[in-house]
Amino acid sequence: MFDSILKSCTLFLPYPALALAISLGLTYVAISILPLLGYIDIPRGRHQHEKPVPRGGGVAIWIAFFVTVFLQSVMFRDSNPELYKTTVHFLHNFLLPAGIIFVVGLIDDRYELRSIIKLFAQIAVGVLIFRNGGGITNILGYGLSSAAALGITVFWCVMIINAFNLIDGVDGIAAGLGAISSLLLAIWTLLADGSAAMVLILLIFSASCLGFLRFNFSPARIFMGDTGSMFLGLFFAYISMQYSTKSVTMTSLLIPLAAIGVPMFDVFLAVWRRFFRKYIYKVSEGKVMDGDHDHLHHRILKETGTARKTAFVIYSLSLGISLLAMACTFLESSLPTLIFVLFLIIFFVMIRYSSIELYDTLTYAIKGLQKPHRNFVFTALLPVVDSCLCFVAFLLCRQFFNVLLPVPDYPWWLVTHAAPFIVVLCCSGIYRTFWLRAGIIQYYKLVRLLCIAGMIGYILNCFVCVYFLDLAPEILWQYSGFYISYTLLIVVSIAGERFLLRYYESFGYRRLSIRNQGKTSTLKRVIIYGGGLACRMYVCQLYCSSQSENLHIVGIIDDNPALNGLNVYGFNVLGTLRRLDAIYRKKEFDAIVITCKNLSAGKLRRLQEFQKKHHIQLSLFSCEQKDLSE
Repeated sequence: MFDSILKSCTLFLPYPALALAISLGLTYVAISILPLLGYIDIPRGRHQHEKPVPRGGGVAIWIAFFVTVFLQSVMFRDSNPELYKTTVHFLHNFLLPAGIIFVVGLIDDRYELRSIIKLFAQIAVGVLIFRNGGGITNILGYGLSSAAALGITVFWCVMIINAFNLIDGVDGIAAGLGAISSLLLAIWTLLADGSAAMVLILLIFSASCLGFLRFNFSPARIFMGDTGSMFLGLFFAYISMQYSTKSVTMTSLLIPLAAIGVPMFDVFLAVWRRFFRKYIYKVSEGKVMDGDHDHLHHRILKETGTARKTAFVIYSLSLGISLLAMACTFLESSLPTLIFVLFLIIFFVMIRYSSIELYDTLTYAIKGLQKPHRNFVFTALLPVVDSCLCFVAFLLCRQFFNVLLPVPDYPWWLVTHAAPFIVVLCCSGIYRTFWLRAGIIQYYKLVRLLCIAGMIGYILNCFVCVYFLDLAPEILWQYSGFYISYTLLIVVSIAGERFLLRYYESFGYRRLSIRNQGKTSTLKRVIIYGGGLACRMYVCQLYCSSQSENLHIVGIIDDNPALNGLNVYGFNVLGTLRRLDAIYRKKEFDAIVITCKNLSAGKLRRLQEFQKKHHIQLSLFSCEQKDLSE
């Protein structure tokens, strides 16, 4: 079957090539014609470009796509009735909604419509798709009522349309993501579903985006505008809804969700960020639907410095997550491990690129709960959080091991797995630990208790399996693998939750604060001289004190050559005292803090001369014990 589908798709390759050619030609023509019609983007406000650039180039993608799809349906009307029927069904459901979005986008690119008008148009498009039979009628095989199906369909259309609209802020990102996502979906459809018509439609769409990307990549000669970005979002909203209707397993939904994961993540951050600013901090400027300068591509652009590097980073994120999701789908024997790896990657990406939202949330929590009430709340909630983590770990492992572990439903199955961990932790007195100031011994004790609870739970549940469920020995052996994974997931999640709690209470919150302030005039840049234990004490005092100065540690200098180039206490050792002038020319710090003991007179004189020469601050940090007895 696969060979026949591959052979058929080989015959279809001229149509993506045609779409590519049409898109290239129309985009080239649009660069000259659109400015004459008033479709020009003048640099202002949040815009990244410096010169006026034509916008509305999404018209080339729209026309190239539909012209090619219509042409291939006509060509295969007699030779391939099945493909013709599928393509006509797609055009019947999708052409009119896409036409509405196309017209609204053209008007907006010319006259800049209000956000509420575009929102109403997006809602109308969602309703139209649902009425045409292309909405979400069931999820994972579970049927939905008409009202629920309509609401979910409209919400999904609005969210994905705006996701691609928001991500279109740096040259080449939206068009590149559209090409990559549709190509990956075509490959997955070819391998898993076998629908040649859908593969061809996705390839045509990818080629249409690639043709436009040729002139949109940095430095861009044309922008797609809302005409293109909303059309891209509508296309992926419609395609993903088709997959959700067909799929009956969670892993089957990973591919369409992963393919559009980057735009979805960006819109999630945008809603989170704007909600806090508007309704929590009561910022009068702007609304939830108004744009800002803190999108995912803006943050990556600040780090990379160029639009090209930013585009490649975002492409890599989308490609990596999608390929791993495809591996999760096809490598069922390694499914639990791959799902766990995918979860970790998504988690670290969220932590890495959501610093603004985390900072706003933590600031509100810290200001809203004053000490000692905040510490009491954190400590009191730990048993509840641990219980939830145990339940979630069981449900995840139960889902992933469903094929390997065909255990019948048991009313107390969830309780017998979670109870040993909760009971052992409660009886051990571990909750009397103040985790915001816990040491390594407390973490070792926590891991040890969780392992003991895991052994107790394993013995208990094996007894239940043998004497109450009469499981065969081979099933019991598979259950052992399930329980080991379940225990490891609990150990990682509970210990990790405490580590993150402590990290953001001490170092994390200050790092988020510095990252969001950027290089401002009020941020003092400091070099530490000495990488010993006193340096560690200074760093802890600086990061754990809410009343500390607004300082940013640039790095450490130390006369021990073995430390040169290494990372000490989270900061790079830049060199020795002899290289102080070279380090200053490169870093331009504002102060030096001495944290080494027994500083020689010669070295102190060298530092004082340097301080007078460059007019910086020089201070000594000491932490020593004094005898006050009489």
